[in-house]
Amino acid sequence: MNGLKSWLPPLLTTVALNDRRQAERMYRAAEKRAEYLSPETLRFIATAEHVAGQLQSVPQLEWSPAVIGLCKAVESEVVSRILVPLANKANGADLSADKNDKDIGRITAFCVDPTRKPPELGTFAHFIQTVIHSQQRRGTSVIIRIFLRLVGDWPGSNWLLEPASFHGSLATLTRHFRNRAAHIDELGKKDYLDCRDLVIGTKGIVWQLLVATERQR
Repeated sequence: MNGLKSWLPPLLTTVALNDRRQAERMYRAAEKRAEYLSPETLRFIATAEHVAGQLQSVPQLEWSPAVIGLCKAVESEVVSRILVPLANKANGADLSADKNDKDIGRITAFCVDPTRKPPELGTFAHFIQTVIHSQQRRGTSVIIRIFLRLVGDWPGSNWLLEPASFHGSLATLTRHFRNRAAHIDELGKKDYLDCRDLVIGTKGIVWQLLVATERQR
């Protein structure tokens, strides 16, 4: 036991304090999913898990319906945690120029009229890619400036703007799972399990998103 005690402090000091806090917050989010997720997201996940359970007995059947449920869960959280707050923060701003921008126009159109159908995951992923890589638009786009102010209110928001993190996860989800499931590709049990790990695994998109959009208490 003494050996264990002497080993723990050096181990803990190798992990940055912010990283430890981030991991703890993510663990709390994952363990209390019903408390943190929107009712819509919970329904999508529960439905996906139910469909997957039914498919277990005949695994050779097509698993796209279960995969789509997980993708819709991520889409639901993106809308409720990012797009709706962005629209609220942009209320009253002149977004006319951004509405005509091919890379950010559809996100802007939703912010102008949040009652319209929200943009799909691929469109939002492209918006995030533009925010990350277009220095010019950071200086000229009203909606991007408002978005950056919004994420500045979230202490854990670095994950949202790291190219290999949020955007990378969304790109993988849309390319390998959502787009294939929505078209004529046939998905199997392994596809579902891989998608499940990406969405609600230990470091799944949903839990990362909860932590990244958590406001300072």
